[in-house]
Amino acid sequence: MKKVAILLRLNRKEENAKETFWIKEDVINVFKNYDVNYFLIPMNTASNDDYDNIIEKIKMADGVIIPGGVRGGSKMELDIVKYLYDNDIPTIGVCFGHQSMGVVFGGKKENVEGHHKLGEKYVHYVNINKDSLLYKIIGKERLLVNSKHKKIVVGTSLDISAYNDENMPEAFEDKTKKCFIGVQWHPESIMDLDNKKIFDYFISKL
Repeated sequence: MKKVAILLRLNRKEENAKETFWIKEDVINVFKNYDVNYFLIPMNTASNDDYDNIIEKIKMADGVIIPGGVRGGSKMELDIVKYLYDNDIPTIGVCFGHQSMGVVFGGKKENVEGHHKLGEKYVHYVNINKDSLLYKIIGKERLLVNSKHKKIVVGTSLDISAYNDENMPEAFEDKTKKCFIGVQWHPESIMDLDNKKIFDYFISKL
């Protein structure tokens, strides 16, 4: 049976509290719908000293999910993204994971207003480029998505496969890889027929 690794980041740390790792239940629930095994890999992004151990665990997986969350974008996380790319390991980056993918390939983060809308299933449309892999996967030029971010990434050398109506990049990809796709929204929290196709494609490339 194929194996999917889901990376875990550290949660926000309260004063005098020990570090804890965090993952949304939605991410786990996605893979209960597929005939795969999944396992979690904690990334200690505070110390950034566990790279080799994480890579050994990644080698056990057929594909990797870099989820959203907090305290992302550390040097170790970026190094892991580069490893996944260089070794053509099927990868989906969500929200912060998507941003890390963009930054690895020259992108810069910029603050945005009005896009951090927690608890809303649908917030706005994204416009998908017809020559993109994402369009091939979903088969639509317009996709209704949620929005839970405070930053975007601009200037990446990855192909931008979707923009929102404000012309901000919403998805990255590299068509030369089996599956190297980042999306700024959270498809795992929607899982309608269109957003599920992103995970269907990922699973097909394991």
